[in-house]
Amino acid sequence: MKKFKQFANSYPLAFVLTMIVLMILLMGGAAAAAIGLLGFEMTDVMPQIIGQVVATLGFLFILWRFDWLVAVGIRHRGNRRVWLVTAILLIYNALALLFAFFGTLRVDLSLSSDMIPALVHTTMAGIMEEILLRGLILYALVQSWGQRRRGVVTAVLVSAFLFSVLHFFNLATGEWSITALQVLEAFISAILYGGLVLVGGSVWPAVVLHSGINLLANIAVLNDPGFVMTAPIYWSLILFELPIVFYGCYLLTQVRLNPPDSPTQLAASTL
Repeated sequence: MKKFKQFANSYPLAFVLTMIVLMILLMGGAAAAAIGLLGFEMTDVMPQIIGQVVATLGFLFILWRFDWLVAVGIRHRGNRRVWLVTAILLIYNALALLFAFFGTLRVDLSLSSDMIPALVHTTMAGIMEEILLRGLILYALVQSWGQRRRGVVTAVLVSAFLFSVLHFFNLATGEWSITALQVLEAFISAILYGGLVLVGGSVWPAVVLHSGINLLANIAVLNDPGFVMTAPIYWSLILFELPIVFYGCYLLTQVRLNPPDSPTQLAASTL
């Protein structure tokens, strides 16, 4: 594990790509094992949830062995200010999503037991992706490049790019035009997530923001069987999200730079 940590420090890009491959292998392997050993169908959500849990535990294990749990913000809750900002962003994002998707804020958000598997799946997606992308991967990049503002911005953009590329897996169930817009929306959202984590010193506000939006979207769509996703809907959402993207860019100007040859520690800055 010591050599693996040295690999992360010396070759950050190669390391983060290795982490993406590891995520795919862990999720795919665990899901395949669940199907083969527990008798689930390929279309069941449960094997995907098992894969997400296994991958999340795997990344937490790596962070623990690297002694990075504190540094990446896993063991830091964040201060009141960052949580206030997160709450405001969550409300704005929620209103923007509902209006973009349905053209109204009066939507059915009731819950039923048959929604639980889908909602657990979407919640785990937010947790796993933030721990990997805005925890492990972003920290590895900032640790190597964080001595200059350009390096911090590049680290956030690289992690955002990787996050957005993962959404190409949506091609398995969606159209190319919709998937391309989902990729774009994921990229611009990830700029905000990255800035929020680096300034707030904790990964959990990004987890709550990401998972919260996922949950809201899924509940609203599951309650509207006639809902059909279209390109104009996603364009509307992207336009609504531009202000928070600009705020995310502002956050990147507030990130504390790392002095040369000093250990990186995510710490709260001025929001």
